[in-house]
Amino acid sequence: MAKEKRQHPRVEISWSATIITPDGLVSCRTENLSTEGTLIRCSALPDNLHSFRLVFRPAERQLILATAERVWSKTVDAERNTPHAMGVRFTYVPDHDYQLISAAISNNSFGQKSQMRAAL
Repeated sequence: MAKEKRQHPRVEISWSATIITPDGLVSCRTENLSTEGTLIRCSALPDNLHSFRLVFRPAERQLILATAERVWSKTVDAERNTPHAMGVRFTYVPDHDYQLISAAISNNSFGQKSQMRAAL
């Protein structure tokens, strides 16, 4: 098993999200999340997308806003509904939204650890 190189804990979490660009909105979904960034999947990615606004819609919670930049992107599989993957780094998250992200990570980390212990 490869050693994890990330500095910040990341949990699997699926939230609807929207990328806001000068050309319009792009719907996407998170695949995993940390306090510093996220992996999102989209059906399309705008060309020359570097810095952008990102709006998360967690289930049963208020919207979470962030400004982000693309770190990497790739086309995964043209046959999938969301063939594009993009790793993003948050460049700005308001304090109250940062707290919501941190709480979601803590809650999901505990759930993932409990599920792993139960499987053993």
